[in-house]
Amino acid sequence: MNKKSWQGIGASAGLAAGRIWLLGPAAGATAETAAADPGLIDSPSQLARLQQAMVMTNGALLQLEDQVRREQGEELAQIFAAHRLLLSDPAFTGEMALRIQDKGLPAEQAVQQVTTEAVTLLAALEDAYFRERAVDIQDVSQQLLQHLHGQGTGASRFPPAGSWVVMAEELTPAQTITLPKDRVAAFIVRNGGKTSHAAILARTYGIPAVVGVTAGWEELTGVEAVELDGEQGWIGALALADLAALPGAAGKPAESTPAEPAPAYTAITLAANIGNPSDLALVRRFQAQGVGLYRTEFLFMGTALPTEAEQAAAYTGVISACAPQLTVIRTLDIGGDKRAPALALPAEKNPFLGVRALRLCFNRPELFAAQLRAIWRASAAGPAAVMFPMIATLEELRQAKQYLETAREAVVSQGYPVGSLQVGMMIEVPAAVWLAAKLASEVDFFSIGTNDLIQYAVAVDRENSAVAHLYQAYHPAVLGMIAQVVRAGRAAGIWTGICGEAGGDPVLAPFFAGLGIDELSMSPGLLPEMRQALAGLDQDKIAGEGFVEKILACATAAEVTDLLTGYTK
Repeated sequence: MNKKSWQGIGASAGLAAGRIWLLGPAAGATAETAAADPGLIDSPSQLARLQQAMVMTNGALLQLEDQVRREQGEELAQIFAAHRLLLSDPAFTGEMALRIQDKGLPAEQAVQQVTTEAVTLLAALEDAYFRERAVDIQDVSQQLLQHLHGQGTGASRFPPAGSWVVMAEELTPAQTITLPKDRVAAFIVRNGGKTSHAAILARTYGIPAVVGVTAGWEELTGVEAVELDGEQGWIGALALADLAALPGAAGKPAESTPAEPAPAYTAITLAANIGNPSDLALVRRFQAQGVGLYRTEFLFMGTALPTEAEQAAAYTGVISACAPQLTVIRTLDIGGDKRAPALALPAEKNPFLGVRALRLCFNRPELFAAQLRAIWRASAAGPAAVMFPMIATLEELRQAKQYLETAREAVVSQGYPVGSLQVGMMIEVPAAVWLAAKLASEVDFFSIGTNDLIQYAVAVDRENSAVAHLYQAYHPAVLGMIAQVVRAGRAAGIWTGICGEAGGDPVLAPFFAGLGIDELSMSPGLLPEMRQALAGLDQDKIAGEGFVEKILACATAAEVTDLLTGYTK
């Protein structure tokens, strides 16, 4: 009889086994509060209850922040520092207080309403990184509700002994930290992805985790015990009688550190994509060779725009932490579907083709100039580069470079020290592929953003499940575009990297090696697998075999897949 199994997304590598323990929010965090007659609500007492819950939540978060700072360092501690900032955000707790005062809501209902609206706003964003920040808001909200009801955390209800695989619809950072790690064999989470803070924390603490288990979740919750592979995202049902014989059954996950790979005869730099300074802990943990993509949007997702000084401090921290390796800072890539409250962007019928990235920056020159000045101020901290997204014309690139030069002059005139900046651009619009030879003469590097490049090249919304099967990184035309850009860069004497999801796909390793790509930048947790995939690959040998030309001669993605998988067997 075949063992029942489920498939999710591997979020933290490692093998583990254990009994299932279902983690749900405390009753106070989920109980719906019936709408009340405003005339029957004592608003001052409800405001006092909310204020008391905020004080208690702040204290609890401060304890978590200090604990993580001691155990893992400053970067991860900033997750909880950011949570504490939410407690003073006028658009979050301030709005809760207004609804109590103006609408006569009970404190619980005010918390639930504001949280639901904020989570809905983030869930509508295209970028998975920002969608997953909704869990951070839910984390703070859940703690507020628990303190309003005088209840404890999930840790206080955890079984006293044994090895347990924790299952949850959502796993918050606070839950990840407070659960007793000596009794947690692994995490299984229905929602979320690799970039969630809970997944980052699980990787940092070495706890295997599988997320995004949407198919068959209800059936899985009825299983007594499981074994799982946190790298492949596989989960298998396990009889209790078989549990004791498996690795990890004693409460310690199986060793998840990969064996030292064989030397690779490639010159490919393996860098990390980050979206927040808190990700720096993972950059170090997974031995990234610098930051190939520093997303700056997180600074602009609050209710107020960041000041130039705040931006400069954030960029300086990352650059200095990564020195002497390079940090590539992408300028603001937001607009359309990314609803940054402080920017008050109008809705668009087709946000993917609308006012986003550089188009937004050119429409808001004061915003763009402030960011560029902040980047120049940070450039003195170590090796740095600036990268412009969504460029389709040579005129756009030249205009962006003029803004950059004007910003430098302003910073120097104010007496700030500046370093040198490499200047690059993302290739994510098909038009830029065909202009690559001309664009290459104006920049120091290209970085291919495969996520949008694929989407635009094959005319597929990758968030639309009805056509998601057509979104193919192995499409011959997509690989042909990548090859054209790399070759144009080499002819011009500049380096070329990939910072999209395809850059972290180990199946593509022989293609990238044979093509002579200079850098692959990916989520830090993907680095060990890509490092292993490149182990033993010889660029000269692959090139001599004509492997890349064979790939480019394919007519279908299926043919490409056969060649790629066959090469590594």
